[in-house]
Amino acid sequence: MKKHVYLILLAAALFSPAQISGDARNDSKDKTAALKGRVYREDKDHPVADAVIVLLDEKKTDKKDNSVEARTAVQRNFVFEKVAEGKYTVSIRTWHDPQEAVPCQLLMAKTKDKDSSLLVLKDKEKFVEQVFIKGFSVKAGKEHVKDFDIACKGMFGG
Repeated sequence: MKKHVYLILLAAALFSPAQISGDARNDSKDKTAALKGRVYREDKDHPVADAVIVLLDEKKTDKKDNSVEARTAVQRNFVFEKVAEGKYTVSIRTWHDPQEAVPCQLLMAKTKDKDSSLLVLKDKEKFVEQVFIKGFSVKAGKEHVKDFDIACKGMFGG
C-alpha cells in the first residue's frame, strides 16, 4: 500500500497541474504576427484612401474564425496588430460614385497578385470594387509588410 501511495505522490510531483498547464501554455503561445502596408493602383506614391481590407481565414484555424478587418487610414496605410498564423483570402473593397469614377471599367478582372479576381458591383447608390486574393500566408513571430496593387487587368490578358 505504501508503495502505491509513494508512486501516486511521485507521479503527482512529476506531473503537477502547474507543469501541465505551463506546458500547454507553451504550446499555445501567441502565434500571431503584425501586418502593415498600403493599397494602391500602379503607383505606390498614390495609395488608395478609405479601402477596407479583410483577411478571411481560409481554414478557420483551430476551429475558430481568425478573420480580421482594417481600413486604410489618413496616411493611407493599413495595420493589423495581431493576425493569427495561417492562410487567408485577402478582400479589398473601395467605393465610388458615379460609375464613371470606378477605376476599373470591367465587370470582372484580376490584379497583379497571383490567384486574384476583381469584381465591380453596385451597392445601393455607390459602386464597389471588390478584390479577392487567395492563398495569402501569415507566419507567426514576425512583422509582415505587404503592399497591394489593385490596378485591374483583363481576365484573359487584356
